[in-house]
Amino acid sequence: MRRKKELIVVLISLILSIVIVMFFPSNIGKQALISNINLSEEKSHIAQKIEYVSLEPIDVTKVYHKGNLIGIIYDSDIIQEAIDMEEAKLAGTKFEGYEIDISSEIYILKEKSFWKYENKDQEILSYIIDNNLLVVQAVRIDIFREETIVDTIYVKSVEEFSSALRRFALCFIDEKAYVTLENHEKILDLTTYGSQDKNIYIEETIKATPTGASTKELFADEEAIFMYLCYGREYELEYYTVVEYDTISGVASKTGLLAKQLLAINDDLDNINQALVVGQQLVVTYFTSPITVVVEQQRLVKEVTYPTESNYTFDMTLRRNEVVEDVAPATGYNDATYTDIYVNGILTSYRQDSVVVRVEPIIGQYRYNMQDYSDRGIFFSLPVRNPVITCDFYCYANHHGCDFIDRYNRYGDILAAADGTIIKKGYESSMGYYYYINHGNGIVARYLHMRTPGYCEIGELVLRGQVIGQIGNTGRSSGPHLDIGIYIDGTLIDPCWVLPCEQASYW
Repeated sequence: MRRKKELIVVLISLILSIVIVMFFPSNIGKQALISNINLSEEKSHIAQKIEYVSLEPIDVTKVYHKGNLIGIIYDSDIIQEAIDMEEAKLAGTKFEGYEIDISSEIYILKEKSFWKYENKDQEILSYIIDNNLLVVQAVRIDIFREETIVDTIYVKSVEEFSSALRRFALCFIDEKAYVTLENHEKILDLTTYGSQDKNIYIEETIKATPTGASTKELFADEEAIFMYLCYGREYELEYYTVVEYDTISGVASKTGLLAKQLLAINDDLDNINQALVVGQQLVVTYFTSPITVVVEQQRLVKEVTYPTESNYTFDMTLRRNEVVEDVAPATGYNDATYTDIYVNGILTSYRQDSVVVRVEPIIGQYRYNMQDYSDRGIFFSLPVRNPVITCDFYCYANHHGCDFIDRYNRYGDILAAADGTIIKKGYESSMGYYYYINHGNGIVARYLHMRTPGYCEIGELVLRGQVIGQIGNTGRSSGPHLDIGIYIDGTLIDPCWVLPCEQASYW
Protein backbone atom coordinates (compact mmCIF):
# COMPACT_ATOMS: atom_id res chain seq x y z
CA MET A 1 0.00 0.00 0.00
CA ARG A 2 2.85 2.31 0.94
CA ARG A 3 4.65 1.50 -2.36
CA LYS A 4 1.47 2.41 -4.25
CA LYS A 5 1.34 5.87 -2.55
CA GLU A 6 5.01 6.47 -3.33
CA LEU A 7 4.36 5.60 -7.00
CA ILE A 8 1.50 8.15 -7.16
CA VAL A 9 3.75 10.90 -5.69
CA VAL A 10 6.46 10.13 -8.29
CA LEU A 11 3.93 10.35 -11.13
CA ILE A 12 2.59 13.71 -9.88
CA SER A 13 6.14 15.07 -9.59
CA LEU A 14 6.91 13.94 -13.14
CA ILE A 15 3.82 15.66 -14.52
CA LEU A 16 4.64 18.90 -12.66
CA SER A 17 8.19 18.85 -13.98
CA ILE A 18 6.90 18.55 -17.57
CA VAL A 19 4.54 21.49 -17.01
CA ILE A 20 7.37 23.58 -15.55
CA VAL A 21 9.64 22.78 -18.51
CA MET A 22 6.90 23.64 -21.04
CA PHE A 23 5.70 26.90 -19.55
CA PHE A 24 8.68 28.18 -17.59
CA PRO A 25 11.85 27.94 -19.71
CA SER A 26 14.98 28.14 -17.62
CA ASN A 27 17.12 29.96 -20.27
CA ILE A 28 17.36 33.62 -19.21
CA GLY A 29 18.37 34.77 -22.76
CA LYS A 30 15.32 33.13 -24.27
CA GLN A 31 13.07 34.83 -21.71
CA ALA A 32 14.50 38.23 -22.78
CA LEU A 33 13.86 37.39 -26.44
CA ILE A 34 10.28 36.38 -25.79
CA SER A 35 9.51 39.54 -23.83
CA ASN A 36 8.84 41.40 -27.14
CA ILE A 37 6.66 38.67 -28.61
CA ASN A 38 3.04 39.52 -29.45
CA LEU A 39 0.72 37.03 -27.73
CA SER A 40 -2.55 38.74 -28.72
CA GLU A 41 -4.57 38.39 -31.90
CA GLU A 42 -5.20 41.76 -33.73
CA LYS A 43 -8.23 42.24 -35.99
CA SER A 44 -7.26 42.80 -39.65
CA HIS A 45 -9.03 44.00 -42.81
CA ILE A 46 -8.21 40.73 -44.60
CA ALA A 47 -9.21 37.83 -42.37
CA GLN A 48 -6.39 35.34 -41.70
CA LYS A 49 -7.05 32.19 -39.72
CA ILE A 50 -4.51 30.93 -37.17
CA GLU A 51 -3.11 27.68 -38.51
CA TYR A 52 -1.24 26.76 -35.33
CA VAL A 53 0.62 28.11 -32.30
CA SER A 54 4.39 27.81 -32.60
CA LEU A 55 6.66 26.85 -29.73
CA GLU A 56 9.26 29.20 -31.20
CA PRO A 57 8.59 32.87 -32.18
CA ILE A 58 7.98 33.49 -35.87
CA ASP A 59 8.98 36.65 -37.83
CA VAL A 60 5.86 38.39 -39.17
CA THR A 61 5.37 41.60 -41.20
CA LYS A 62 2.22 43.58 -40.43
CA VAL A 63 0.90 46.01 -43.06
CA TYR A 64 -1.25 48.96 -41.88
CA HIS A 65 -3.31 51.45 -43.90
CA LYS A 66 -4.25 54.69 -42.10
CA GLY A 67 -3.60 52.97 -38.76
CA ASN A 68 -5.76 49.92 -39.51
CA LEU A 69 -4.21 46.49 -40.00
CA ILE A 70 -4.64 45.17 -43.54
CA GLY A 71 -3.02 41.82 -42.82
CA ILE A 72 0.20 39.91 -42.17
CA ILE A 73 2.62 38.97 -44.95
CA TYR A 74 5.40 36.41 -44.83
CA ASP A 75 7.32 37.31 -48.00
CA SER A 76 8.66 40.82 -47.28
CA ASP A 77 10.03 41.08 -50.84
CA ILE A 78 6.60 40.82 -52.45
CA ILE A 79 5.91 44.58 -52.15
CA GLN A 80 9.21 45.49 -53.81
CA GLU A 81 8.44 43.03 -56.59
CA ALA A 82 5.07 44.77 -57.10
CA ILE A 83 6.83 48.16 -57.22
CA ASP A 84 9.22 46.85 -59.89
CA MET A 85 6.28 45.51 -61.91
CA GLU A 86 4.41 48.84 -61.72
CA GLU A 87 7.51 50.78 -62.82
CA ALA A 88 7.87 48.40 -65.78
CA LYS A 89 4.25 49.14 -66.78
CA LEU A 90 5.09 52.85 -67.06
CA ALA A 91 7.55 52.24 -69.89
CA GLY A 92 6.32 53.92 -73.07
CA THR A 93 3.75 56.05 -71.20
CA LYS A 94 3.76 59.69 -70.08
CA PHE A 95 4.93 58.44 -66.68
CA GLU A 96 8.04 56.60 -67.92
CA GLY A 97 10.98 57.24 -65.62
CA TYR A 98 8.84 58.02 -62.58
CA GLU A 99 9.92 56.25 -59.38
CA ILE A 100 7.21 54.31 -57.57
CA ASP A 101 7.04 53.95 -53.80
CA ILE A 102 4.54 52.89 -51.14
CA SER A 103 2.02 55.53 -50.12
CA SER A 104 2.71 57.42 -46.89
CA GLU A 105 -0.65 56.03 -45.73
CA ILE A 106 0.99 52.57 -45.53
CA TYR A 107 2.93 51.58 -42.41
CA ILE A 108 4.91 48.32 -42.13
CA LEU A 109 5.78 46.77 -38.77
CA LYS A 110 8.07 43.76 -38.34
CA GLU A 111 7.65 41.75 -35.12
CA LYS A 112 7.58 38.22 -33.72
CA SER A 113 4.56 36.13 -32.86
CA PHE A 114 3.69 32.62 -31.69
CA TRP A 115 0.66 32.62 -34.01
CA LYS A 116 1.13 31.14 -37.47
CA TYR A 117 -1.49 32.68 -39.78
CA GLU A 118 -2.63 31.42 -43.15
CA ASN A 119 -0.75 33.05 -46.06
CA LYS A 120 -2.75 35.87 -47.70
CA ASP A 121 0.20 37.70 -49.30
CA GLN A 122 -1.46 37.99 -52.73
CA GLU A 123 -4.74 39.33 -51.30
CA ILE A 124 -2.88 41.94 -49.26
CA LEU A 125 -0.89 42.96 -52.33
CA SER A 126 -4.11 43.25 -54.37
CA TYR A 127 -5.57 45.52 -51.68
CA ILE A 128 -2.53 47.81 -51.95
CA ILE A 129 -2.73 47.97 -55.75
CA ASP A 130 -6.53 48.32 -55.94
CA ASN A 131 -6.50 51.20 -53.46
CA ASN A 132 -3.81 53.05 -55.44
CA LEU A 133 -1.30 52.76 -52.60
CA LEU A 134 1.67 52.30 -54.92
CA VAL A 135 2.45 55.91 -55.78
CA VAL A 136 4.88 58.13 -57.67
CA GLN A 137 6.60 61.12 -56.12
CA ALA A 138 4.31 64.09 -56.73
CA VAL A 139 3.08 67.45 -55.44
CA ARG A 140 -0.37 67.90 -53.96
CA ILE A 141 -2.03 71.16 -55.05
CA ASP A 142 -4.82 72.35 -52.76
CA ILE A 143 -7.05 75.18 -54.01
CA PHE A 144 -8.63 77.17 -51.17
CA ARG A 145 -11.49 79.64 -51.39
CA GLU A 146 -11.30 81.47 -48.09
CA GLU A 147 -10.78 78.61 -45.59
CA THR A 148 -12.41 75.85 -47.66
CA ILE A 149 -10.60 73.49 -50.04
CA VAL A 150 -12.56 73.58 -53.30
CA ASP A 151 -10.37 71.06 -55.13
CA THR A 152 -7.16 69.05 -54.87
CA ILE A 153 -5.03 67.82 -57.75
CA TYR A 154 -1.71 65.98 -57.99
CA VAL A 155 1.07 67.07 -60.33
CA LYS A 156 4.64 66.02 -61.07
CA SER A 157 6.28 69.21 -59.80
CA VAL A 158 5.63 72.76 -58.65
CA GLU A 159 7.51 74.00 -61.73
CA GLU A 160 5.18 72.14 -64.10
CA PHE A 161 2.07 73.49 -62.34
CA SER A 162 3.49 77.03 -62.31
CA SER A 163 4.19 76.86 -66.03
CA ALA A 164 0.61 75.73 -66.77
CA LEU A 165 -0.76 78.43 -64.46
CA ARG A 166 1.29 81.05 -66.31
CA ARG A 167 -0.13 79.87 -69.64
CA PHE A 168 -3.63 80.11 -68.20
CA ALA A 169 -3.03 83.62 -66.84
CA LEU A 170 -1.84 84.76 -70.29
CA CYS A 171 -5.31 83.93 -71.62
CA PHE A 172 -6.49 87.08 -69.84
CA ILE A 173 -3.57 89.53 -69.70
CA ASP A 174 -1.09 91.04 -72.14
CA GLU A 175 2.19 89.10 -71.97
CA LYS A 176 4.32 92.25 -71.78
CA ALA A 177 2.33 93.47 -68.76
CA TYR A 178 2.53 90.01 -67.17
CA VAL A 179 6.32 89.88 -67.51
CA THR A 180 6.61 93.36 -66.00
CA LEU A 181 4.52 92.32 -62.99
CA GLU A 182 6.34 88.99 -62.80
CA ASN A 183 9.60 90.93 -62.40
CA HIS A 184 8.01 93.03 -59.63
CA GLU A 185 8.26 96.17 -61.75
CA LYS A 186 5.67 98.97 -61.79
CA ILE A 187 3.45 99.64 -64.80
CA LEU A 188 3.29 103.41 -65.35
CA ASP A 189 -0.07 105.16 -65.67
CA LEU A 190 -1.42 105.98 -69.12
CA THR A 191 -0.66 109.44 -70.52
CA THR A 192 -2.49 108.97 -73.85
CA TYR A 193 -5.99 107.70 -74.56
CA GLY A 194 -6.34 103.94 -74.57
CA SER A 195 -6.17 101.03 -72.17
CA GLN A 196 -3.56 98.76 -70.60
CA ASP A 197 -3.45 95.82 -68.22
CA LYS A 198 -2.25 97.07 -64.84
CA ASN A 199 -2.55 94.17 -62.39
CA ILE A 200 -3.46 90.48 -62.11
CA TYR A 201 -4.20 88.22 -59.17
CA ILE A 202 -5.94 84.95 -58.30
CA GLU A 203 -8.76 85.10 -55.75
CA GLU A 204 -8.09 81.59 -54.45
CA THR A 205 -5.14 80.50 -52.31
CA ILE A 206 -3.01 77.71 -53.81
CA LYS A 207 -0.91 75.49 -51.55
CA ALA A 208 1.68 72.95 -52.76
CA THR A 209 2.76 69.97 -50.62
CA PRO A 210 5.22 67.17 -51.60
CA THR A 211 3.46 63.79 -51.44
CA GLY A 212 2.84 60.60 -53.35
CA ALA A 213 0.06 59.97 -55.85
CA SER A 214 -1.13 57.11 -58.00
CA THR A 215 -0.77 57.49 -61.75
CA LYS A 216 -4.58 57.35 -61.97
CA GLU A 217 -4.95 60.64 -60.07
CA LEU A 218 -1.79 62.38 -61.29
CA PHE A 219 -1.99 65.01 -64.06
CA ALA A 220 0.58 63.61 -66.46
CA ASP A 221 2.00 66.79 -67.99
CA GLU A 222 1.68 70.56 -68.33
CA GLU A 223 -0.95 70.29 -71.08
CA ALA A 224 -3.23 68.21 -68.83
CA ILE A 225 -2.85 70.76 -66.02
CA PHE A 226 -3.55 73.64 -68.43
CA MET A 227 -6.77 72.00 -69.67
CA TYR A 228 -7.83 71.45 -66.05
CA LEU A 229 -7.24 75.13 -65.30
CA CYS A 230 -9.34 76.07 -68.34
CA TYR A 231 -12.26 73.68 -67.86
CA GLY A 232 -12.04 71.82 -64.55
CA ARG A 233 -12.10 68.03 -64.24
CA GLU A 234 -14.96 67.16 -66.58
CA TYR A 235 -15.55 68.88 -69.90
CA GLU A 236 -16.53 68.24 -73.47
CA LEU A 237 -14.74 70.21 -76.17
CA GLU A 238 -16.86 72.25 -78.58
CA TYR A 239 -15.67 73.07 -82.08
CA TYR A 240 -16.33 75.80 -84.64
CA THR A 241 -15.93 75.34 -88.39
CA VAL A 242 -14.31 78.32 -90.12
CA VAL A 243 -16.32 79.96 -92.92
CA GLU A 244 -15.24 82.49 -95.54
CA TYR A 245 -14.00 85.86 -94.21
CA ASP A 246 -13.68 84.58 -90.63
CA THR A 247 -10.91 86.09 -88.53
CA ILE A 248 -9.54 85.00 -85.16
CA SER A 249 -11.01 88.09 -83.49
CA GLY A 250 -14.34 87.52 -85.22
CA VAL A 251 -14.57 83.85 -84.21
CA ALA A 252 -13.65 84.76 -80.63
CA SER A 253 -16.40 87.41 -80.55
CA LYS A 254 -18.97 84.99 -81.99
CA THR A 255 -18.20 82.32 -79.39
CA GLY A 256 -17.85 84.52 -76.30
CA LEU A 257 -14.09 84.06 -75.96
CA LEU A 258 -11.17 86.46 -75.97
CA ALA A 259 -8.81 86.27 -78.93
CA LYS A 260 -6.01 85.43 -76.47
CA GLN A 261 -8.05 82.47 -75.19
CA LEU A 262 -8.70 81.19 -78.70
CA LEU A 263 -4.96 81.28 -79.42
CA ALA A 264 -4.14 79.49 -76.15
CA ILE A 265 -6.47 76.51 -76.64
CA ASN A 266 -5.71 75.94 -80.34
CA ASP A 267 -2.15 74.74 -80.97
CA ASP A 268 -2.36 75.50 -84.70
CA LEU A 269 -2.96 79.23 -84.09
CA ASP A 270 0.18 81.34 -83.65
CA ASN A 271 -0.94 84.98 -83.67
CA ILE A 272 -4.09 87.07 -83.86
CA ASN A 273 -3.45 88.08 -87.49
CA GLN A 274 -3.08 84.51 -88.76
CA ALA A 275 -5.31 83.75 -91.75
CA LEU A 276 -7.91 81.05 -91.18
CA VAL A 277 -8.73 78.33 -93.69
CA VAL A 278 -12.34 77.61 -94.67
CA GLY A 279 -13.36 74.32 -93.04
CA GLN A 280 -10.72 74.59 -90.32
CA GLN A 281 -11.87 73.22 -86.96
CA LEU A 282 -11.24 75.42 -83.91
CA VAL A 283 -11.78 74.58 -80.24
CA VAL A 284 -14.20 77.19 -78.88
CA THR A 285 -15.18 75.66 -75.53
CA TYR A 286 -16.11 78.38 -73.05
CA PHE A 287 -13.83 78.56 -70.01
CA THR A 288 -15.21 77.06 -66.77
CA SER A 289 -12.13 77.31 -64.59
CA PRO A 290 -11.94 76.16 -60.96
CA ILE A 291 -9.85 79.25 -60.19
CA THR A 292 -10.68 82.94 -60.52
CA VAL A 293 -8.22 85.17 -62.39
CA VAL A 294 -8.84 88.89 -61.86
CA VAL A 295 -7.25 91.43 -64.21
CA GLU A 296 -7.35 95.17 -63.52
CA GLN A 297 -7.23 97.17 -66.75
CA GLN A 298 -6.59 100.91 -66.72
CA ARG A 299 -8.51 103.02 -69.26
CA LEU A 300 -7.93 106.71 -70.11
CA VAL A 301 -10.77 108.23 -72.14
CA LYS A 302 -11.89 111.61 -73.40
CA GLU A 303 -15.39 112.36 -72.09
CA VAL A 304 -17.44 115.08 -73.73
CA THR A 305 -19.25 117.40 -71.33
CA TYR A 306 -22.32 119.40 -72.27
CA PRO A 307 -23.42 122.86 -71.27
CA THR A 308 -26.56 123.39 -69.27
CA GLU A 309 -29.55 124.91 -71.09
CA SER A 310 -28.77 128.11 -72.95
CA ASN A 311 -29.65 131.47 -71.41
CA TYR A 312 -32.34 133.52 -73.22
CA THR A 313 -32.81 137.20 -72.52
CA PHE A 314 -35.76 139.26 -73.81
CA ASP A 315 -34.59 142.27 -75.86
CA MET A 316 -37.34 144.61 -77.03
CA THR A 317 -34.87 146.44 -79.29
CA LEU A 318 -34.88 143.45 -81.64
CA ARG A 319 -37.34 143.00 -84.46
CA ARG A 320 -40.39 140.85 -83.78
CA ASN A 321 -39.55 137.11 -83.76
CA GLU A 322 -35.83 137.88 -84.08
CA VAL A 323 -33.29 135.76 -82.15
CA VAL A 324 -29.64 136.80 -81.82
CA GLU A 325 -26.91 134.38 -80.75
CA ASP A 326 -24.33 136.27 -78.71
CA VAL A 327 -22.41 133.20 -77.49
CA ALA A 328 -22.69 129.87 -79.27
CA PRO A 329 -23.02 126.83 -76.98
CA ALA A 330 -20.06 124.45 -77.13
CA THR A 331 -19.10 121.17 -75.55
CA GLY A 332 -16.10 120.70 -73.28
CA TYR A 333 -14.25 117.56 -72.33
CA ASN A 334 -12.61 115.79 -69.42
CA ASP A 335 -9.84 113.22 -69.26
CA ALA A 336 -11.20 110.38 -67.12
CA THR A 337 -9.23 107.41 -65.83
CA TYR A 338 -11.06 104.18 -65.01
CA THR A 339 -10.08 100.75 -63.72
CA ASP A 340 -12.08 97.99 -65.39
CA ILE A 341 -12.27 94.69 -63.47
CA TYR A 342 -12.22 91.53 -65.60
CA VAL A 343 -12.96 88.17 -63.92
CA ASN A 344 -11.81 85.24 -66.06
CA GLY A 345 -12.03 87.50 -69.09
CA ILE A 346 -15.50 88.91 -68.36
CA LEU A 347 -15.88 92.60 -67.53
CA THR A 348 -17.77 92.66 -64.22
CA SER A 349 -17.29 96.12 -62.72
CA TYR A 350 -15.31 99.33 -62.87
CA ARG A 351 -14.28 102.30 -60.77
CA GLN A 352 -13.45 105.86 -61.72
CA ASP A 353 -9.98 106.78 -60.46
CA SER A 354 -9.63 110.38 -61.60
CA VAL A 355 -11.20 113.15 -63.70
CA VAL A 356 -9.26 116.10 -65.10
CA VAL A 357 -11.27 118.94 -66.69
CA ARG A 358 -9.53 119.96 -69.92
CA VAL A 359 -12.12 122.26 -71.49
CA GLU A 360 -15.20 123.65 -69.76
CA PRO A 361 -18.45 123.57 -71.76
CA ILE A 362 -19.78 126.95 -72.90
CA ILE A 363 -23.37 127.93 -72.14
CA GLY A 364 -25.16 129.54 -75.07
CA GLN A 365 -26.28 133.16 -74.68
CA TYR A 366 -29.27 134.38 -76.75
CA ARG A 367 -31.40 137.51 -77.00
CA TYR A 368 -34.90 137.36 -78.45
CA ASN A 369 -38.02 139.33 -79.11
CA MET A 370 -40.73 136.66 -79.13
CA GLN A 371 -43.86 136.61 -77.05
CA ASP A 372 -43.85 132.80 -76.78
CA TYR A 373 -40.34 131.48 -77.20
CA SER A 374 -39.21 128.00 -76.34
CA ASP A 375 -36.14 126.10 -77.38
CA ARG A 376 -37.37 123.72 -80.07
CA GLY A 377 -33.97 122.30 -81.00
CA ILE A 378 -33.64 118.52 -80.86
CA PHE A 379 -30.85 117.33 -78.58
CA PHE A 380 -29.77 113.70 -78.87
CA SER A 381 -27.88 111.57 -76.37
CA LEU A 382 -26.53 108.03 -76.68
CA PRO A 383 -29.12 105.23 -76.30
CA VAL A 384 -27.25 103.08 -73.72
CA ARG A 385 -25.21 103.61 -70.58
CA ASN A 386 -21.44 102.95 -70.62
CA PRO A 387 -21.62 103.01 -74.42
CA VAL A 388 -19.34 100.99 -76.68
CA ILE A 389 -19.84 100.92 -80.47
CA THR A 390 -19.21 97.41 -81.77
CA CYS A 391 -20.25 97.95 -85.39
CA ASP A 392 -20.86 101.36 -86.95
CA PHE A 393 -22.71 102.43 -90.11
CA TYR A 394 -21.84 100.05 -92.97
CA CYS A 395 -19.29 98.11 -90.91
CA TYR A 396 -20.44 95.34 -93.23
CA ALA A 397 -22.64 95.32 -96.31
CA ASN A 398 -26.22 96.56 -95.80
CA HIS A 399 -25.68 97.47 -92.15
CA HIS A 400 -27.67 100.71 -91.97
CA GLY A 401 -27.44 101.30 -88.25
CA CYS A 402 -24.99 101.60 -85.41
CA ASP A 403 -24.54 98.78 -82.86
CA PHE A 404 -24.15 99.68 -79.19
CA ILE A 405 -23.46 97.61 -76.07
CA ASP A 406 -23.28 98.55 -72.40
CA ARG A 407 -19.66 97.93 -71.38
CA TYR A 408 -20.66 96.62 -67.94
CA ASN A 409 -24.10 95.08 -68.47
CA ARG A 410 -24.85 92.73 -71.37
CA TYR A 411 -28.59 93.29 -70.92
CA GLY A 412 -28.46 96.92 -69.80
CA ASP A 413 -31.14 99.57 -70.28
CA ILE A 414 -32.07 101.12 -73.63
CA LEU A 415 -32.62 104.88 -73.35
CA ALA A 416 -34.64 107.16 -75.60
CA ALA A 417 -32.07 109.16 -77.60
CA ALA A 418 -34.34 112.23 -77.63
CA ASP A 419 -37.88 113.31 -76.79
CA GLY A 420 -40.45 111.70 -79.05
CA THR A 421 -43.52 109.55 -79.57
CA ILE A 422 -43.71 105.77 -80.05
CA ILE A 423 -45.18 105.29 -83.54
CA LYS A 424 -44.54 101.56 -84.04
CA LYS A 425 -43.49 98.51 -82.02
CA GLY A 426 -43.51 94.76 -82.56
CA TYR A 427 -41.43 91.71 -83.48
CA GLU A 428 -39.87 90.78 -86.80
CA SER A 429 -37.62 87.80 -87.60
CA SER A 430 -34.56 89.87 -88.47
CA MET A 431 -35.12 92.92 -86.24
CA GLY A 432 -36.35 91.04 -83.17
CA TYR A 433 -38.34 93.21 -80.75
CA TYR A 434 -38.24 96.81 -81.96
CA TYR A 435 -39.51 100.39 -81.55
CA TYR A 436 -39.90 103.23 -84.01
CA ILE A 437 -39.88 106.64 -82.29
CA ASN A 438 -40.74 109.92 -84.01
CA HIS A 439 -38.35 112.51 -82.58
CA GLY A 440 -39.80 115.39 -84.60
CA ASN A 441 -38.42 117.62 -87.38
CA GLY A 442 -38.51 114.65 -89.77
CA ILE A 443 -36.28 112.47 -87.58
CA VAL A 444 -37.38 108.90 -86.77
CA ALA A 445 -35.22 106.38 -84.89
CA ARG A 446 -35.60 102.60 -84.85
CA TYR A 447 -34.36 100.52 -81.89
CA LEU A 448 -33.76 96.82 -82.73
CA HIS A 449 -33.01 93.44 -81.04
CA MET A 450 -34.58 94.38 -77.70
CA ARG A 451 -34.75 91.65 -75.08
CA THR A 452 -38.54 92.01 -74.58
CA PRO A 453 -41.36 93.91 -76.31
CA GLY A 454 -40.37 97.03 -74.35
CA TYR A 455 -42.02 99.14 -71.67
CA CYS A 456 -43.87 101.77 -73.75
CA GLU A 457 -46.94 101.61 -75.97
CA ILE A 458 -47.74 103.14 -79.37
CA GLY A 459 -48.71 106.79 -78.98
CA GLU A 460 -46.85 107.16 -75.69
CA LEU A 461 -44.61 110.20 -75.25
CA VAL A 462 -41.04 109.43 -74.11
CA LEU A 463 -38.34 111.79 -72.87
CA ARG A 464 -34.65 111.86 -73.66
CA GLY A 465 -32.80 109.41 -71.37
CA GLN A 466 -36.00 107.55 -70.38
CA VAL A 467 -35.61 103.77 -70.03
CA ILE A 468 -37.71 102.21 -72.79
CA GLY A 469 -36.45 98.60 -72.82
CA GLN A 470 -33.47 96.28 -72.42
CA ILE A 471 -30.58 95.40 -74.70
CA GLY A 472 -31.28 91.97 -76.17
CA ASN A 473 -30.35 89.31 -78.68
CA THR A 474 -33.66 88.78 -80.49
CA GLY A 475 -33.98 88.50 -84.25
CA ARG A 476 -30.91 88.05 -86.45
CA SER A 477 -28.24 88.87 -83.91
CA SER A 478 -24.80 87.47 -83.01
CA GLY A 479 -24.95 88.66 -79.40
CA PRO A 480 -26.73 91.11 -77.07
CA HIS A 481 -26.62 94.65 -78.54
CA LEU A 482 -28.79 97.58 -79.63
CA ASP A 483 -28.90 98.39 -83.34
CA ILE A 484 -30.16 101.97 -83.70
CA GLY A 485 -31.02 103.38 -87.11
CA ILE A 486 -31.85 107.03 -87.90
CA TYR A 487 -34.17 108.23 -90.68
CA ILE A 488 -34.28 111.84 -91.85
CA ASP A 489 -37.28 112.50 -94.05
CA GLY A 490 -37.55 108.75 -94.67
CA THR A 491 -33.90 108.14 -95.62
CA LEU A 492 -31.55 106.09 -93.44
CA ILE A 493 -28.43 108.05 -92.52
CA ASP A 494 -25.33 107.37 -90.46
CA PRO A 495 -26.68 107.58 -86.88
CA CYS A 496 -23.46 109.31 -85.78
CA TRP A 497 -24.48 112.35 -87.85
CA VAL A 498 -27.11 112.90 -85.17
CA LEU A 499 -25.90 110.98 -82.11
CA PRO A 500 -22.87 112.19 -80.09
CA CYS A 501 -20.87 109.05 -80.97
CA GLU A 502 -17.63 110.71 -79.88
CA GLN A 503 -18.77 109.96 -76.31
CA ALA A 504 -18.64 106.22 -76.94
CA SER A 505 -15.70 103.84 -76.99
CA TYR A 506 -15.10 101.60 -80.00
CA TRP A 507 -14.70 97.83 -79.69
